[in-house]
Amino acid sequence: MRSSIALRTSPNSNDLGALLARRGTDLILAIEDGNALIRCQVSSAIAAAMLAPLKGKAAGQFRALPGNLVEIDAVVTVAAAIQMLEAKAGAESRQHLN
Repeated sequence: MRSSIALRTSPNSNDLGALLARRGTDLILAIEDGNALIRCQVSSAIAAAMLAPLKGKAAGQFRALPGNLVEIDAVVTVAAAIQMLEAKAGAESRQHLN
């Protein structure tokens, strides 16, 4: 899947996987009122890298899925979102090198 940014999410959608598939992306980022909403389904290795900047304050913001995937649905500060996206990019580039 390609990475892209969606400016708005559908409040009626409860199935994050279907929402991501409809948009043809692996991550949705919405910024509103100084906070960022990050919604994605990624491998457990990438999820670990993305959640590391939150320093253990991610309880309830992620859940394990079948197939070694993790769903992240987190509201964080814009600064934390930038760190999470940088960590995602770094983890993905390391995976492509191996």
